[in-house]
Amino acid sequence: MLRRLALSLALFGALASQASAQGCDTSIEVVNRSGVQIDELYFNPSSNSNWGRDRLGENVLTPGRTASFRPGRGGNYDFRVVWSGGGEAEIRGVDICAISRIIAMSGRLVAE
Repeated sequence: MLRRLALSLALFGALASQASAQGCDTSIEVVNRSGVQIDELYFNPSSNSNWGRDRLGENVLTPGRTASFRPGRGGNYDFRVVWSGGGEAEIRGVDICAISRIIAMSGRLVAE
């Protein structure tokens, strides 16, 4: 009986966590405070090892500008930028339910 109760509680916790991740605000801003133009931006769920397509497309993110995105679901995401001239930075495991901004600074990304 205790084993069944423990299993039920674990299942309930997993479902509640999943529901919470699905119900969060996934709006994310990427802010360029690096002083260098960002030519490419990638992000995907951390469970996906492929960066996928450049989220800026034909656009760029000039210094001082912000771009807004709304990924389809909550959870942990990895972000990568490529600056004009070829430098790049990554930040991994960002919970976009808890964090709403990725800031590109000189040579690094910061989540807040």
